Order: sequence, then structure tokens, then C-alpha cells
Amino acid sequence: MKGKRRIILVILLSLVYTFVFQQDSTKDELIARKRKIEEEIELANKLLEQTRTKRNVSIQEYKLLEATIRKRNVLIKELERDIDYLDNEIGTKIKKLQSLKADLEKTKKEYSELIYFAFKNRNTDLDFMYLLASEDINQFYSRYIYLQQYKEYRLKNLQLIIALKKLIENEIISLEGSKREKVNTVNKILREKATLVKNRRDIDNVIKDLGKQEEQLDKDIKEKKAIKEKLEKEIEDIIKKEAKKKTYKDLTPEEKIISDDFVKNKGRLPWPTEMGVITDRFGEHDHPVIKNLKVRNHGIDISTVPSAKARVVFDGVVTKVFSIKGANNTVIVRHGNFYTVYHNLSEVYVKTGDIVKRKDILGIVYTDTLKGESIIHFEVWHELDKQNPEDWLSN
Repeated sequence: MKGKRRIILVILLSLVYTFVFQQDSTKDELIARKRKIEEEIELANKLLEQTRTKRNVSIQEYKLLEATIRKRNVLIKELERDIDYLDNEIGTKIKKLQSLKADLEKTKKEYSELIYFAFKNRNTDLDFMYLLASEDINQFYSRYIYLQQYKEYRLKNLQLIIALKKLIENEIISLEGSKREKVNTVNKILREKATLVKNRRDIDNVIKDLGKQEEQLDKDIKEKKAIKEKLEKEIEDIIKKEAKKKTYKDLTPEEKIISDDFVKNKGRLPWPTEMGVITDRFGEHDHPVIKNLKVRNHGIDISTVPSAKARVVFDGVVTKVFSIKGANNTVIVRHGNFYTVYHNLSEVYVKTGDIVKRKDILGIVYTDTLKGESIIHFEVWHELDKQNPEDWLSN
């Protein structure tokens, strides 16, 4: 029975490192996710500072503050999830520590019994006489093997005690580290919540200032409305024409593979810019200042750094490159029976019919130096169905 328990204990000791590795792997994923959110907040703050260097408070300032608040709320939730994770981790480590200490006490007791027995029978002549009393050579050999195994068993018992002590020391260090990490995380949540309160005060002030510009804002919206509607119609007409020619059943085997792979990569597509913050989301929303005004977006708007490169999010074929009066360049890429749209490019490096690969550069995002804005408009279509791009891009 003792032999079986020892085998199980040895197996458990060997599995501890695998368990620790798996925990570290999960923790690495959590850390990477938080780091990305923090980088987006940092970028939003950087873009906000650039926008604030301009004379008037702008809608872009409001949008960047709103994006910062949204991301900070996500970060706080991630940190609170960290607390739950750390609580579970601490609880697991305490239980493991208690179990290891219990095993150590049992092993030490067994070892002390072995040492006591060895002390009582420490006369080597007894071993010799035990061997000589064998009835034949086979029994002599069996008794010799038994004596050797007994010595090895004592040695392994000692090695197990040493290993258990080392493991307990490591668990204590790890437990203390988890407790310190929990304290640091709690403090970080408090700091983020305090900053969130400040962000909300800032956005209230921006809304007040924008309210004073309501007449001018209304005028700007009306001026841009015709251009926006014309652009939307052009995009829709192009995709309708393509979708009629290329439904899924009409695709070549290679195109079907691209279409299927596009679906498989939902939630994992790279962003159309290396750095960016979503400042205008998909769907219909209330205007932040003008009452009873709904703002509709067929895709998302991503604010980025000046002269940022626009890149394709998946393998495909450039379906159309065009521009309309009053707006910058637009590129539409087909991925089987999916389409992605990249609008507001000052320069375009591709042409209709070009085969592009994931992350290939399509052009340069237009920078409005007067407003301090660099915004790319991005859409995802499944044939004639407009999709929310946030569902497709990696988090």
C-alpha cells in the first residue's frame, strides 16, 4: 500500500510542473489582453492630446474621450476578473500546500521508521548470516536483491523528503507572490476608477462646449450628408453588382476556401491599421450634441496616427478602387463572398484586380492637419449583408 502511495506521490510531483506551466499560460493570455487594452487607452490619450492642440473643441475630442471611457471600463472588468482568478489561484495553492505538508509528514514518519529499523539491525553480520542461511543459490540471490532494494528504498524515501521540502518552499514563495499581485491589482482598479471619474467630467465639459457650437455642427453635418450618402450608395452598388455575379455557389474551389477561411478567422482578423482606436461604432446612435439626430454607420471609424498605413485584413482580390468628389479614396477587397471596405485613403498602392495577402499595404490613411485627425472607415460585408466589423477583428 505504501509503495502504491509513493508511486502516486512521485507522479503528482512530476505533474506539478505541468500544472504550473498551464497556469502560467492562462495568466500570459490575461496579461496580453490587458496590455492591448492599456495600449489602446494610451493611444487614445495621445490622439486626444493632438486633437486638443487645435483651437476649438471638436466631435473627435468627444469620440476619443468616449473611446477611452469604454476601454477603461473594459480594463476595470479585466482587472476584476484578475482578482477572481487570483482568489482561485490562492485558494488552490493553499490546498496544494496543505496536501504537500501532509505528504511530507507521512513520508518523514515512514523514513524515521526505516532508520529506526536499520539502527536496531545495524550489525552487518546479520545481513551476512541472513544470506548464508539461504537454502539454495536462487534463495541467496533473491535475499541479496531484497537487501539492495531495501537500501534503495531508504535512499528514495530520503530523496522524496528533500523534493517535497523544496516543492513546499516554492509553493510558499508562489503563494506570497500571488497575494502581492492581488494587492497590486486592487490598487490598480482604484486608480483606474479614479481616472474614469475624471474622464467622465472631461466628456461632460466637452459636451457643454460642443453645445455652444450646435448650429455650426448642424451645418457641417448637412454639408457632409450628401457626400456620405453618395459614398454609401457607391459602395453598396459595387458590392451588389459583385455579389450577384459571385454568390457562394458560383465561387471557384479556391475562392470557396478563402471564403470559408474568412469565416474561420472571425474575431481574429488583424486591424486595418497597425495602431488604432474605434471612435465611431457600427449601427445607429444618437448624436452626442444635436437632439433627435441619429447617426448611422455601415462600418466602424478607427482613429490612428498621422500617415498610418492601411492594410488588408485577409487574402483576397481588389474589386474596386475609386473616389468621389469631396471624399478621399476607397478600396474594396473581395474574399470569396465576403467584402471589406477601406475608405479615407490619401494614397492608394493597389489597383482593381490585384491579388492581396493578409496585412498587405493598400495605401495611406488621410490626415486632416487642420483638425488633427487620421481616421480610416472600415466595413465588412457578407454578400449584401452588412456586418459589425468589431465582431471580426481581433480583440
